[in-house]
Amino acid sequence: MSATARDALWQSAFDGLQEAVWVVDVPSRTLLFANLSAARLVGMPRGDLKGISVMRLAATPEDQCFWAEPSHVLAQGIHSFSSLLRADGALVSVERKVGAFAMLEPGAALLMTMRDCSAQQATERELESLLSQLRATLDSAADGMLVCDLAGGVRAFNQRLACIWGMPQSLLMQRNDAAVHAFMAEGVLDPSVYLERLSAIAHAPQEHSSDILLLRSGQVLERRSVPQMHRGTVMGRVYSFRDITDEVEAQAGLRLASTVFDCSPDAIFIADDMHRLLRLNPACERLLGSGAQQLQGSAVAALFGRENGERLLSQALAQWQGDGVWRGDLVVARASGAGCAVHLSWVPLRGEGGSLKQSIGFMRDLTEQHAAQKRIDELAYSDVLTGLPNRLLLSRRVEDVLRSSLPGAARFAVLFLDLDRFKVINDSLGHAFGDRVLQLVAARLQSCLRQADMLCRLGGDEFLVYLHGGNADVAEMVARRMLDEMRRPFTLDGMGFSIQCSMGVAMYPQDGDGLDDLIKHADSAMYRVKERGRGNYGFYQPQMNANLLSRMKLEHAMRQALDRQCMAVHYQPQIHMESGRIVGAEALLRWTDPELGPISPGVFVPLAEESGYIVTLGAWVLAQAVQQSARWMHAGTPLPVSVNVSALEFRQPDFVERLTHLLALYALPPSLLELELTESILLQDAQEAAQRLAAVAALGVALAIDDFGTGYSSLAYLKKLPIRKLKVDQSFVRGLPNDEGDLAIVTAIAHMGRALRMQVVAEGVETEAQRAVLQQLQCDHYQGFLYSPAVTAADFGHLLKAAAFKKGLPQGHAVAGLPLSLP
Repeated sequence: MSATARDALWQSAFDGLQEAVWVVDVPSRTLLFANLSAARLVGMPRGDLKGISVMRLAATPEDQCFWAEPSHVLAQGIHSFSSLLRADGALVSVERKVGAFAMLEPGAALLMTMRDCSAQQATERELESLLSQLRATLDSAADGMLVCDLAGGVRAFNQRLACIWGMPQSLLMQRNDAAVHAFMAEGVLDPSVYLERLSAIAHAPQEHSSDILLLRSGQVLERRSVPQMHRGTVMGRVYSFRDITDEVEAQAGLRLASTVFDCSPDAIFIADDMHRLLRLNPACERLLGSGAQQLQGSAVAALFGRENGERLLSQALAQWQGDGVWRGDLVVARASGAGCAVHLSWVPLRGEGGSLKQSIGFMRDLTEQHAAQKRIDELAYSDVLTGLPNRLLLSRRVEDVLRSSLPGAARFAVLFLDLDRFKVINDSLGHAFGDRVLQLVAARLQSCLRQADMLCRLGGDEFLVYLHGGNADVAEMVARRMLDEMRRPFTLDGMGFSIQCSMGVAMYPQDGDGLDDLIKHADSAMYRVKERGRGNYGFYQPQMNANLLSRMKLEHAMRQALDRQCMAVHYQPQIHMESGRIVGAEALLRWTDPELGPISPGVFVPLAEESGYIVTLGAWVLAQAVQQSARWMHAGTPLPVSVNVSALEFRQPDFVERLTHLLALYALPPSLLELELTESILLQDAQEAAQRLAAVAALGVALAIDDFGTGYSSLAYLKKLPIRKLKVDQSFVRGLPNDEGDLAIVTAIAHMGRALRMQVVAEGVETEAQRAVLQQLQCDHYQGFLYSPAVTAADFGHLLKAAAFKKGLPQGHAVAGLPLSLP
């Protein structure tokens, strides 16, 4: 048969096939024929395929090895999946078969067929991909999944199921369905209930179910089961298991949070992401007042006023980017219109992506706290009695002024004010009345000041005035205004009375660079005013500091003088005017300091009276005088001794008792003791003074009025009190005999004494002319340098002995020329 006839025959036989067909010549390994499907599969014209090597179609090493085999091996044929190299260079997956070709003589040719498998493989890969995705999806599910057939056999499960139930790896590798079901039943708290429920689900294969499982591990699972359908028929059941332990706890927490929200004493609001109010708890509604519910939906900023609310929102947004909480004190607007101070803590609540979802605000009412703080401040910075600022608040005010002013620019004045003789009001009318008087005084003083000034009470009857920006002219004007205001009569409980004050002024910066220095210097200036008569004002002068320092040193030395035996009692003779005899002695305190030398009584006695130390000194002098008078008496020269008693000492509650004890201790007859009192004793609390004078007189002790004529008062007490002697002050004697005024006063006193049957003693007699006038005026006794100054007890003893030889000597010179060791 010719090749053409042969090809025609083959074409009629193979061109109608879908499979690619080649006839391969075995000896040459070339293609004898290719049908149309083969040409399409290779992508070449059929004519170009004829005569090419079969290796042209071999695209894999396996094919190349196969066609390189001997003819007898090729005759065995092959059936496999391989790849075909197309003309365009693409590989095509094919199913290939090679076998003997029966249309030619045996062993001469092979029939090779190929079927295009690329579409099939693509489909299979897609299916595998889908299965892989389904498997990955199943394993990625948040819930544990278990797929069972109707008999309960396990068809599929995911890793989440094993994780939730805690299945060991060994169990998963067994592929033992019964062991899996048994493990799950043992894992619940009540296996019998669990199995009973599984049985009920199996008997209703088309029903959906939902259950809560409690595991022995403490987990809480939600189990859902749905039927698995295929073409409308139930093929099995799909179980999903979700761990809801955290959700259950969260729900419990939410219920607790809801209870806290409703019952919290703090006001709480919840706002959305646009800062609009969503919810208000009852405490918040109470805080805001009626109509608070109507605020829901409005902006949070509206609670705090427009301006403050906008600033709050801006600050909160900035703060939320940091530590996440805004805290601060604000004033919330109530429905009544009144503001309420609150402390706000505003917290953002964010979603998983960090975006703001909601916010919660916690408001604590600060009303009581502010009231308590205000009360604390009042106690810390104000005077309880008058409500005025105290020194601490004034210190802060001055510090603020100095801190906020430019260097050298600040100026102000400080006035130190003290009420004169305020103790009289307290002693006579009681401290409660005195406190009310201080309140009236504070109100009057406050009315004299500007709003920028400050009036403070230091304590007792002492006040401080701060004059802001005041110079000397302003300070003087305010001081005068206060003095005028204080001069107006006071009325309290229907009683009228007057109070005056003394003021000292210190200026900043010339009088001190701090408040303490200014107060000290103003106090010094005030003290100088009191020394000069009270009821006025005075500016500080540097010399005052030196005087004050010297007074402090002097007072310190005075309080140590007794222990150091630097003080002594001297005695000045009292002389009978007619006979020149010594009829008495006045005990006078003398002080000689090792450093300061002799200190005049005119210097230290007023200091002792002012400091109260006069009580100690007076008691010591009285004891020394009584003891010395007892010595003279026992020595055979009894002599009355006069002792000065200060008003403060005389008012001591135990004075009469102590006097009685001294007389008994030294066995001194009361007639040998005389007490010299000033008129001020008789004027202060006259009733008590009269009772005490009567008690002293009842002891037999004589009483004399010292410095008569220098006091204020009426003479009514002279006829009512047991007074025996009047002593004419040396200030009136000094001008005799030439000063007409002194002569008139002494004359009047002498005549008054005689009219009242009292003895009259003149003090400070230094010349014979003075003595002569006094004798002419019929004064009874005198004392002074004319006869002798005050001398020690030993020297006074010499005077007493010399008095026995005075006969024949001129009066007033009875002891002239005697060797006396006088200071």
